[in-house]
Amino acid sequence: MRRDLADSKLYAIGKPSNFPKLEKLLRGQININIIQENYDDVLRLAHSIREGTVSASLIMGKIGSYARQNRLATALREMGRIEKTIFILD
Repeated sequence: MRRDLADSKLYAIGKPSNFPKLEKLLRGQININIIQENYDDVLRLAHSIREGTVSASLIMGKIGSYARQNRLATALREMGRIEKTIFILD
């Protein structure tokens, strides 16, 4: 089942009003600060997965099991929103 574009949540870096032609599609703003603050941890995590030190599924399970989201999980979510928005816009 294919979702309609209008049902997709797209995000902007900066205020959605900065993109008047897309503003109706944009649902929120990316928190760049959380990505910048946790970028070293994201790189360390990506390296560990690439080297096989830890599996991606194990990490995702651990991050998802926290009662409250930690900052790394929040940074990964924000990065995922960027990727999803780019993918849909392509």
